[in-house]
Amino acid sequence: MVIDLHNMTCNDAIRFFITKYNELFKNGYRGSIEVIHGYGSHGEGGVIKKRLQKFLLENKSSLKFSLDTNPGVTFVVPVKAIPQMKNEISKDILEFCRENPKSMDKIKGNFFKKYTHREILSTVKSLVKKGELESFFKKNHQVYLTK
Repeated sequence: MVIDLHNMTCNDAIRFFITKYNELFKNGYRGSIEVIHGYGSHGEGGVIKKRLQKFLLENKSSLKFSLDTNPGVTFVVPVKAIPQMKNEISKDILEFCRENPKSMDKIKGNFFKKYTHREILSTVKSLVKKGELESFFKKNHQVYLTK
């Protein structure tokens, strides 16, 4: 089995991986899955590889994984279903705003490659509404800080 993540954004690649992985798991597949994420521009594996491997480490109770001698491939063996990635953006924004207040422009600038403009705005609004992110003005600019 192969899951190819080429030509995707990081966020789309992780979502696609989760969907395909869970489909395989649900259908009883327990063999090795070859996840092709590519070499990256420097030949060592790029942004998708790093993001995927971080995700795999965070979900190691749901799967087993190993690196191939080919830096563009990671092998994954399903153990149980992986939860969908609904709170990933929330975790990222809360972590980013943890130490110092950040303006919306800084938040968007930090995550524009990973998430859409709309996802960022709606998540910040939701986090403020839930009370997890504090919004206040600093030097006439609205900023956000994790509570």
